[in-house]
Amino acid sequence: MRQSPPRHPSRRKFLAQSGQAVAVAATATSLLAHTSGRAANWTLEATSLQESFPDGSTVPFFRFKALAGTEQRGALPFLSATEGTSVTLTLINRLAVAIQPGIQGLGRGPIVAPGASKTISFPMPAAGSYLLQEMRFASVSGPLGLSAVVVSRPSNGLNELWNGGPAFDREYILHYQDSDERWNQAAAAMTPPNTALYEPNFFTVNGLSYPASDADPDTHIACQLGERVLLRLSNSGRMRQAIHFHGYHVDIAARGNVPNTILPPKDTVEVKAGGTTDVILNVNQLGSYPVHPHSLTAVTANGLYPYGQLTLIEAL
Repeated sequence: MRQSPPRHPSRRKFLAQSGQAVAVAATATSLLAHTSGRAANWTLEATSLQESFPDGSTVPFFRFKALAGTEQRGALPFLSATEGTSVTLTLINRLAVAIQPGIQGLGRGPIVAPGASKTISFPMPAAGSYLLQEMRFASVSGPLGLSAVVVSRPSNGLNELWNGGPAFDREYILHYQDSDERWNQAAAAMTPPNTALYEPNFFTVNGLSYPASDADPDTHIACQLGERVLLRLSNSGRMRQAIHFHGYHVDIAARGNVPNTILPPKDTVEVKAGGTTDVILNVNQLGSYPVHPHSLTAVTANGLYPYGQLTLIEAL
């Protein structure tokens, strides 16, 4: 950490206070059956922007911006369609560098020059959770922010992770990213970052830092007793994340879209860099409980606690 934090609540005291937070109404509606077999047209824009953090810092990021045909979760684009759907993706590049979109495990698209746009067509892959990322400078673009979550729905139209897979009542997308401010500043100045030195000091979930993460209805996990909640966890940073659940154990349904048949319910779940992990939360008790990475630095903003990749489960 680059500076000594001022006096904030201790981690144990803060988590205890969070667990006693006043309950709020469940704002995420249950999912409806999904229509299959239709074409999807998505438009994204790659752009540079400045993001403010609770410590008072303003940091440059490169981000995909959701345009026509896309949704948003937190501050990030969210792309969803049924498996086998014919997808047309238009990417507009407003950055000063060429970029190359790709979906992890599926392949790369064409290089898109600065100021240009390219259209890519592909069929949606098998049902599961995927990451759309910039692939041309992949080791750097994740921390800079160029990523989006892609969800492929099962063709049977049911609320299942895949045809005949784990069923759920509602879902949340939690996309984790860690960033070294020096890398972002270098990229914004069009100079190569020092990739030999990486010390992340800003951390986001769905592009948000706590308390904004908990105030966002797509990132605050609002649910009801007895529900099964699908949490699609993903990570475009460089840190391996170990996401820790207070109050619950979760069932690991899949890692990297490979079904889990071995691991028992856990209160801490690995999400590797560039990876996805899908878990089912069985809401078996009421209350308010924190969800955060087990790394203390990941719940800070430039060394200040408690910020970063923290949100709450609110079970009514």
